[in-house]
Amino acid sequence: MELWIEKLKFHGNGIALIFARTETKCFFDHIWNAADALLFVKGRIRFYHVSGIQGGTSGAPSVFVAYGQTNAQALKNSGIAGRFLSLK
Repeated sequence: MELWIEKLKFHGNGIALIFARTETKCFFDHIWNAADALLFVKGRIRFYHVSGIQGGTSGAPSVFVAYGQTNAQALKNSGIAGRFLSLK
């Protein structure tokens, strides 16, 4: 995952959905000082099978990571329950 986040950081335009492991080396190296915004999801993300039956949860808290101001604004206005944090 770290290689993809690093590529996104250098590209500077996109949104990633990852586990909210804020203490990790990856978060410090590629997110805290490089991303434009974070949206910490309230509760756990639930997955659904193609049949429409609800599956399990992700098993860990999740966060959307935005690179670029347009993407940060999209997260802010998304209506997703959680806590938005601007980093720029």
